[in-house]
Amino acid sequence: MTTFLAPVAAGIVLLSLLTGCTAHVTGPAALRDALRLHRVLPRRAVPVVTAAVPVAEGLLGAAGLAAVAGGSRTGFVAVMTASAALFGAYAGYLRYVLSTGRGGPCGCSRTDIPVSGWAAGRALVYALLAAVGALLAESAVPLLADPAELITVALATLTFTGLLWFLPLALHNPAEGDTSPWTS
Repeated sequence: MTTFLAPVAAGIVLLSLLTGCTAHVTGPAALRDALRLHRVLPRRAVPVVTAAVPVAEGLLGAAGLAAVAGGSRTGFVAVMTASAALFGAYAGYLRYVLSTGRGGPCGCSRTDIPVSGWAAGRALVYALLAAVGALLAESAVPLLADPAELITVALATLTFTGLLWFLPLALHNPAEGDTSPWTS
């Protein structure tokens, strides 16, 4: 089971980091505007965070891919641990924004995904997947695996990444408000 779970979890984390980086680089105004609307960070910190987020995501994604390609278990564990911390910070930030009653877009992507329990929950799931990747690092690097196994892992990774990426937007119903279990 871990020979499937570990590489899929790691793949979801790495693909999500690279997708997030791409979204923030190609639409930097989305994150900047969201951070300003949230009014959590000092105004002078907003440009710094707007620049730092895609850099951190891109570096972690690239370093994770390099660790997998190079078979570096230590490098892979470091990337997954840092990714768990980054996604955990995202989850905590979004949860804080929710608890203060602030709204607006979450700044997660170029799409106007609203701050919601679903967005915070998704970040928490990413953090947990990164932790699983770090804990099961030995079986998360399947470079010498059977081609059929690699294809299965790749398809599962793409499917679950897509589902998680669009979950907050798909479950948002403006007429009902946020009814996710993560908001109480």
